[in-house]
Amino acid sequence: MTNRLNDAVGAAKGVYESAAVGAGAAATAAATTATAAATTAKTTALDVAKAVAGIAATIGAIGFDDVLGWVGLARRRSPLTTLAFFGAGIAVGAGVAVLLSPTSGPALRREILTRLDGLKRQATQGVEQAEHQIQSKVGGAVDAVKGAVSSSESGNSHYGAEGSGRQGGESGHHLS
Repeated sequence: MTNRLNDAVGAAKGVYESAAVGAGAAATAAATTATAAATTAKTTALDVAKAVAGIAATIGAIGFDDVLGWVGLARRRSPLTTLAFFGAGIAVGAGVAVLLSPTSGPALRREILTRLDGLKRQATQGVEQAEHQIQSKVGGAVDAVKGAVSSSESGNSHYGAEGSGRQGGESGHHLS
């Protein structure tokens, strides 16, 4: 926006200078002929009016963000942008720390790989524990459903002794 303002101010200066030149020409022409002076003055007045209108339009186009930028402020960023900058700062800091570390390259790589392997083992153990917990909960729920179905089947007489008979057009569904 600053470039647009600078361009508009430059254009206004150019119009003003041409108006000044035109005003000087108008004074000279007024000395020679009154008719030529009136025409030139009218043109100069129109040029000045155009310059003022251009400046007013430029000022009207200035946004709140532009004014904040001139005084060194800005609107709040979204949280995702802030997190992205924070993550980039962490990455740059880690890179600088690795570059300035007192250990040699191969030793540092070994240490990093050892730590990553430890993290991998911890993550694998966590996943296995979560799978075990889920399987035990799901297995318990399946056993409970099977028990409920078998107790309800034993109470229904229309399935017959084996649970596969049909009465009244119903098919006997049996869970095992």
